[in-house]
Amino acid sequence: MAAAAAAAVLSSGRFYALIGFEIHVKLATTTKMFSSSSSAPAQATNSQVTPHDMALPGSMPYFNRACLEAGVRAALGLNCQINKASHFERKHYFYPDSPSGYQITQQRFPFASNGVFKYPLLVKRDKLKSSTKYKFVDTPKSFVLKQCRIERIQLEHDTGRSIHDEPQHCTLIDLNRCGTGLIEIVTKPDIQSSLEGESFLRELNRLLLKYGICETSGLETALRIDANVSLHRTDTKPDGSRVEIKNLGSFIDVRQAIDFEIKRQEQILSANSSIEKETRTYDTNKHQTIHLRRKEDQIDYRFMIEPNLPPLYLYDDSDKHKYQKDLVNIDEIKRDLPISPLEERKEILEKYKDFLTAEHLNELLRLDMNDYFCDVMSQLDNNHLRHIALEVLLNDVKSISFDGRKIRKFAQAVSPSLFADIINHVDQRIITRFSLYTLLTLCNKNRDSTRTLKSFLDEHNMYAINDQNQMEQICSKALEENPKQIVRYQTNPKKAIEQLHASVCKKYHGHPHVYSILFFSNDFPTISFDEANTTPTNHDGSGSTKTNTN
Repeated sequence: MAAAAAAAVLSSGRFYALIGFEIHVKLATTTKMFSSSSSAPAQATNSQVTPHDMALPGSMPYFNRACLEAGVRAALGLNCQINKASHFERKHYFYPDSPSGYQITQQRFPFASNGVFKYPLLVKRDKLKSSTKYKFVDTPKSFVLKQCRIERIQLEHDTGRSIHDEPQHCTLIDLNRCGTGLIEIVTKPDIQSSLEGESFLRELNRLLLKYGICETSGLETALRIDANVSLHRTDTKPDGSRVEIKNLGSFIDVRQAIDFEIKRQEQILSANSSIEKETRTYDTNKHQTIHLRRKEDQIDYRFMIEPNLPPLYLYDDSDKHKYQKDLVNIDEIKRDLPISPLEERKEILEKYKDFLTAEHLNELLRLDMNDYFCDVMSQLDNNHLRHIALEVLLNDVKSISFDGRKIRKFAQAVSPSLFADIINHVDQRIITRFSLYTLLTLCNKNRDSTRTLKSFLDEHNMYAINDQNQMEQICSKALEENPKQIVRYQTNPKKAIEQLHASVCKKYHGHPHVYSILFFSNDFPTISFDEANTTPTNHDGSGSTKTNTN
């Protein structure tokens, strides 16, 4: 509902939205940014803490080089200007899980700034182009590319974690996370809808994983996102007012929170009131944003240069001779980077151009199936099998994984090799296309990774019936049980065939192979079915109805 309401607000022509993100990324390093403590998650409480993490007097920070290298990779991926000299600062504020009373960051002197990041707009396409028996037919289209400016990327460390014990009326502090390395990516307010916001964040997440900047987790994303949302009348300029939505942990939450906030602000503006600066949070149960605190004045964090850390210097090949060899070389990191997700998709389109279009790949991206698709393609021998796999992914697997939200669990349960084996069995007519969905659902629910396809087929008796005599008996019986469909065939042959086909498949659980099903009757023509759809067709894929009056 919120999505439709927000879309209506933006399409009315009366308002426009400006959205910017502050994105915190946990760096994939083994130790923290300023201490030797392990940064591994989910460890025993307060088991990964040094004197510096606890802010004990006399403890000194020392910088983790791996954090800077990860930051440079992110800056290169986001096409930022890398500043060869930057500074660490203390950002002072009191909070129980920050024992030092300040955070070490780079608010005024970041190591990277002024970037531009291009991302594909993940437009939802419920209906793909129709397909023939052997390949998808579509006019190749390029992705709809948008871009968002990056204001800055800064290095900083994370705080600890507060654990609220309500029965005991106290708050406990776990400092395991305190000091963990982060980069904060701050964007310009270039995003104009929740669709653009989700598309941007998904592409950013792909880039960060591809470049080894952050690690995958059990969550949808390893990012923590603050969204700044402001709605304005089309005849006015932005006045700087905005609402900050804190700590969004998934792409779905980001999309829903932005949609709700756009509608909420539209109601305020329509009542001739003004939007007040405030910080809100998103309630995932009620699907709405909730007020946290006002932002009446700019907070004075009393920034000061960190006295215990020297300036941060970088160099490249052009000035290598000026600096020591143990410093980080920008060009050296750039040479070691893999290709970007955008360039990788261009290679995928070229490699599978015989059956894959940009529209198909865009749908795979929207459903978060791109990596799984590539793994499956590598397991299959030819494009004929690959186009079948593509169709199954964009139909059966899409339905099973609930619009892509559970694709990671599906990929764990149904490995690319198992999926490829299933496709081969379908092509060899050992499994029917009709029973494929049921088979994939059973495999998806299975949690034993050692099970083979044969064990599923044996247990559930899902082998196709290919014996001609047996199928003729099945079809003749179907005609006897459905005399109305014989009469209906004279006026609506397509619907009659569909009903007879559904009747046979329902009764025999999809076992009869629909390529070879023949219906016989004195006044009933011989008709065969294409397996990929239920419309009458010749086996040569021409799509015309074939009759036999003999």
